[in-house]
Amino acid sequence: MPLYLSYTLFGVFLLDDDGKVLVESMIFPDSATAVEDVIALNLGNPTEALKEIVGTLSDKSPDEIVVEDPLLARALSSVTEISVRVDDNCSVIKRFRTGHDDHLVGKGIVESKKQATSFRREVALLIAKAAISTASEEKDILIKHAIDAIGELDKAINVLTMRVREWYSTHHPSLSAAVEDQETFVRVVQEFGGKTQFREEEILALGIPENTVRSIIKGLTGDTGADLSDLDLAVIRSLATRIMDQYAMRSELEEYISTMMIAVAPNITVLVGPLVGARLISLAGSLKELARKPSSTIQVFGAEKALFRSIKTGTDPPKHGVIYQVPEIHSAPYWQRGRIARSLAGKLSIAARIDAYSKRKIGEKLKTAFLKRVDDIKKQSPEAPPPKPPKPPRPKGRGGPPRGRSKKKRGRNH
Repeated sequence: MPLYLSYTLFGVFLLDDDGKVLVESMIFPDSATAVEDVIALNLGNPTEALKEIVGTLSDKSPDEIVVEDPLLARALSSVTEISVRVDDNCSVIKRFRTGHDDHLVGKGIVESKKQATSFRREVALLIAKAAISTASEEKDILIKHAIDAIGELDKAINVLTMRVREWYSTHHPSLSAAVEDQETFVRVVQEFGGKTQFREEEILALGIPENTVRSIIKGLTGDTGADLSDLDLAVIRSLATRIMDQYAMRSELEEYISTMMIAVAPNITVLVGPLVGARLISLAGSLKELARKPSSTIQVFGAEKALFRSIKTGTDPPKHGVIYQVPEIHSAPYWQRGRIARSLAGKLSIAARIDAYSKRKIGEKLKTAFLKRVDDIKKQSPEAPPPKPPKPPRPKGRGGPPRGRSKKKRGRNH
């Protein structure tokens, strides 16, 4: 004869065909144990309460044990040789659950149904907190926050650097034209301040290329900027110092991400580098979410606006998203980039799945296969293809003739 097993937050209950409780192993009122048991069962692992029930089965000699949950069946099968069957619509267990609170009150396990509800709420909150804590410990979430912080720093640095360029140009306009690199410009302003303080040897000591230094010194001759007071220049230099602090913070974050990516996603890191890999993880939400995405989605991650615009207007879809930053793509001719991006996205899809669900390291193998594919694409398409004929304009609205009878102008009857 079969027996039925119901697992609740209050304990484990072994039932007969009539729904009568034969054996019970209680957890209540220990909410911490209830949380541990729920987490263990979600992983398919047996709990102490379950093992205690299994210890009583030898006296019952059941043909099989019926449960509702496959995970509970897996945990039960690991501690008993009795056949376990899953029935998610078992009338015996459902009937027991309906009168579960009455059973608890009748046995004196809880004082009232209100207390039972309160216990369930307490356990549910603890399970939610445990889930949040576990998610917060995932290293890929930390990588996501770090790469997002770099993105926000880049925005702040660009805005503030443009402000310094415009502000300092009232005093030394030729410097902005001579120094295109943002970080170099800010460092020069921070170190020297007024244009009368510029010395060629001192600028070279900062590690700035000689051709740039010559352009700076040449621009001093005939410079049309206004003279600024020491107070004005001090404020500008102070702002430049704050920007350089942000550049230093960005470098620290890059080092942190590189270290984390080698540990969390080594195969992705070998393929596209730590920063591009971290950006892909951030756009997907997590490493496991990235592993679930098809290669076609990975290929255009970061180009969602262009993709939706192409769907709406009928223009060509984007060939790549953030993976454009990979040298093999952005250095290739435009007519080769789509095929190279598609090949890289396929390799990334494989790398993400291995990083998420395995410890194997095949990044070098994937990288070698990708580079070989890049060489093949360059050999197959060395020349630009002929231009495509322009597409005919799309009809306005939904297209097609209007429905219904067309209205004809009525003439006057004379």
